[in-house]
Amino acid sequence: MKKSFLNKKIDPVSSFIEMLVFFSAITLGFIVENYREEYSEQKNSEELVSSLLIDLKGDIKRFDEFTRSRKSLIKDVYVFIDHIENNGLKKNNLHQQILFAKAIFSWTYFKPNIANIEQIISSGALRYLGEDELIYQIGILEASNNSLIDRQEREQEFFLNYLQPLMHQYYNFKWLNNNYIRNWDSFENSILSIEENPDNKKDFMFWEDDEFLKRKIINLFENYVFILRSSFVVVYDEYLNQINKTIEMIEIK
Repeated sequence: MKKSFLNKKIDPVSSFIEMLVFFSAITLGFIVENYREEYSEQKNSEELVSSLLIDLKGDIKRFDEFTRSRKSLIKDVYVFIDHIENNGLKKNNLHQQILFAKAIFSWTYFKPNIANIEQIISSGALRYLGEDELIYQIGILEASNNSLIDRQEREQEFFLNYLQPLMHQYYNFKWLNNNYIRNWDSFENSILSIEENPDNKKDFMFWEDDEFLKRKIINLFENYVFILRSSFVVVYDEYLNQINKTIEMIEIK
């Protein structure tokens, strides 16, 4: 009589080999999957760093344009201050109105490109960079970005709270808007059109030549350029230094 399958003698060696093969296959699968994930994350981190490098080089160009515009604004503000100090507040002086426009309508704001650096930090890609100094530097750069944004918010707060009210209260938009709004002309061409057709009987500004108001306006604009100039020392120079340092570390990585 044939023995049933259950009654067959189990070969312990064969069973051990089967279990060993099965365990090895599972282990090898885990190893391959971990390696594939590690490789994928490594490539992703390299792509993010490459994109960050492109962003930083672009930010340097934009920041250079921004700082040149900011220095030009400071110069225009001082020309306006000097004109008021020497001539007082004039209602029908076209030159003073144009200087006021240059001093108050030239607000600019620089926003760094932070998308890639935020993704590098949030995705955990830092651990795949393998460079402790670069990892530390990226953290420093993020802090510099935050300082830059905070500083510009401080500048904007002063501009909106103290200078724009002067514009709303004293600047006569009528003559500028004849071309800028109605004819859809550029701001620069609108100013030129006013200069080409001056009329001393027009009230270009709504203020009176009051000594107290004159001192108040001069002091507000002096404070304004002090804040703008201080930004270079407090934040801007260091921000540019950290960008250049990060670029250098990425390129030699």
